[in-house]
Amino acid sequence: MEPRNRLIYLLGIVIAVPVVTAAGLYLLLLAVSPLLRVKWFSDRIRRCTKTANRPMRRIAGTRVGMLYFNLAALHHVGRRSGQSYVTPLSAYRLGDGFVLGVAYPEVDWCRNVLAAGKCALTWNGKEYALERPELIPAGQAMKAYPPLVKPFIAGPGTKAFL
Repeated sequence: MEPRNRLIYLLGIVIAVPVVTAAGLYLLLLAVSPLLRVKWFSDRIRRCTKTANRPMRRIAGTRVGMLYFNLAALHHVGRRSGQSYVTPLSAYRLGDGFVLGVAYPEVDWCRNVLAAGKCALTWNGKEYALERPELIPAGQAMKAYPPLVKPFIAGPGTKAFL
């Protein structure tokens, strides 16, 4: 094989392996997302998510976090404790604000933000002060999500959006 052809062949492999891996992971996540509608599975994933939140806080709100479903850092205050919390979650721009998907029926961060009437969001390395949070219908919220992300929102049956 000529050196030029060998270089093209190796370049094709270097490009194809990450693309195929990313596509496989995308399809795997897509296949698992409808299982979040099953309560026992959803409860277990929620517990795992709480454990995973600690390392995710490091990249949430940074440019690196943007590569993982627009991972942002939501800063809010506990409605009963008054304690400050940071919750990593996906945030997408919609109009002059952001859309935050409420993945589970009962989430403390959503209740805290609604009770306080304000929060802060670190997104793409910038801090945003958000006021007057409101729950919006899925049809309106889905306008904020890119086509490749929409199946992950619809799959588990996310119905609430802040």
